[in-house]
Amino acid sequence: MKIMDIKYLRVLTLISLSAMVIFSCEDEKEDAEDTVTVVPVPVIASVDPSDGYPGEEATITGENFNAVAALNLIEIDTSDVIIASVTPSAGSTTSLTFTRPNISGVGVTINATLRVKNVEDVEEKVSESIAIGLLPVFDIIYVNGLPKTKGGLAFDADGNMYARGQDPADVYKITPEGEESYFGQTHWGEGEMHFGPDGYLYAAVVWGDYGIVRIPPTGGDYESWMPDIYVNNPFDFDWDSDGNMYIGTADGTIYRRSATTDSVSLLKSEGAWGTPMRLFEDHLYWYTKNDSGSNGLFKAPVPPEGMVITAGSITQILASEDYNPSGLAIDGMGNVYLMVGWENSTLTRVTPQGVVEDVWELPTENPNKAVWHNNKLYIAAGNQDSSVYVLHLGEEYGTGAVPQNTW
Repeated sequence: MKIMDIKYLRVLTLISLSAMVIFSCEDEKEDAEDTVTVVPVPVIASVDPSDGYPGEEATITGENFNAVAALNLIEIDTSDVIIASVTPSAGSTTSLTFTRPNISGVGVTINATLRVKNVEDVEEKVSESIAIGLLPVFDIIYVNGLPKTKGGLAFDADGNMYARGQDPADVYKITPEGEESYFGQTHWGEGEMHFGPDGYLYAAVVWGDYGIVRIPPTGGDYESWMPDIYVNNPFDFDWDSDGNMYIGTADGTIYRRSATTDSVSLLKSEGAWGTPMRLFEDHLYWYTKNDSGSNGLFKAPVPPEGMVITAGSITQILASEDYNPSGLAIDGMGNVYLMVGWENSTLTRVTPQGVVEDVWELPTENPNKAVWHNNKLYIAAGNQDSSVYVLHLGEEYGTGAVPQNTW
C-alpha cells in the first residue's frame, strides 16, 4: 500500500472516531434528560388539630413533603383567596409542624382550606386542599341577666365565671358549660370583684361609704365586711398566699389588711387617679397617674410586715401618658394587660421589660374589667352591653407562676 493511501486511511479513521465520540455524548445527554427526577405531588392525610386559635401549633401528616421543612409552603385560603402563607417550623417527608397565622374572626370561626406546596420543585407541585377552621381570637359570652358587665369578673375554684353589673349590681354565675343563674347582689359600684381564700365573693364599692362587701359562698345578698372608714374608695384588691389582702384605692393609695390581726396598714401614699392592681410573684403591680412624677405602670416587692413600699423599691415598667386603664390583668408569664376603657377600646400587653408588645382593638367601646383564667383573658364589655370577650392566647402564656386572684 502506498504511503499516501495509509495517510488517507488514518484520516478517515480519526474522523470516524470523532463522530462516534460526538454521537456518544449526544446520546448520554439525551439519556440524562430522560432520567430527570420526578418530584411527587404532596399528599395531606390530616391536620391535627383541624380547628385552632391563632398562635397555636398544628401538625400536618401525609407523604411526599420536602424533607427540608423550609422548602415547603403552607397556603391557607378561603373563598379561593389566599389569606396566609406559612413556612413550617419543622418537618419531614411525612409530617410538617406549623404555627397558625394571626387571622381570625370575632366570635365566628373562619372556614378555610389548607394545602402544601413544594417550592424546591420547578413546577411547585401542590397538594389537594383539606378543610380547617380558624377559631376566633375573641369568643363572646353573653350574660343575659345583665344590661351591662361593668362591675367586674371573677372565677371560683371550679372554673365558674361570675359577672357583675353596675346598676343594679346583680351578680350572675356562668358555668363552663354556659349555664347561667342568678348568684347574688352587691352594692352599686365600679370596683373589681374577686373570690377570697375563704370562698366568699368580694367586691369593691368605689363610691360611697360601703368599702368592700362580700357575698357568701352559697350566694345571696351582700354583707358588709370592710367599711369605707378603713379604706377610702377601694378600687381593686388581691391576696397573697398567706391570706393578707392588698387594696388599691381610687386615689392611688395601697393598703394591706393582715390575715392574722385584721389590721389595715398603709403601704403606699396616694398617686392621683385609680389603682388597677394585681399581685404576682411577690410583687405588687399597679397603674396610676402622676405617681412618682409621671403616668405609668409600676411594680414593687411586697414589703415585710410593718414596713411600707419605699420610693427606692419601686420600678416603673412603663412610662406613658397614652393609657388610663380601667382594668389590669397579668398572665402566667408576667405580661400585664391594660384595659384602656375610659377613652377608647384598646387592649395593650406590656412585657415584664416594659415593651408594648401587642395592641388589640376590642369589639367594644368601653372595655372595663378583665381577669386571667386558664390561659385566657376574660374582658368585660363595660358600658356597651352584657358581653364578656374571651381572648385566647395559647398555653405558652400560662407558663410561670399562677396569678393569685383565682382561688
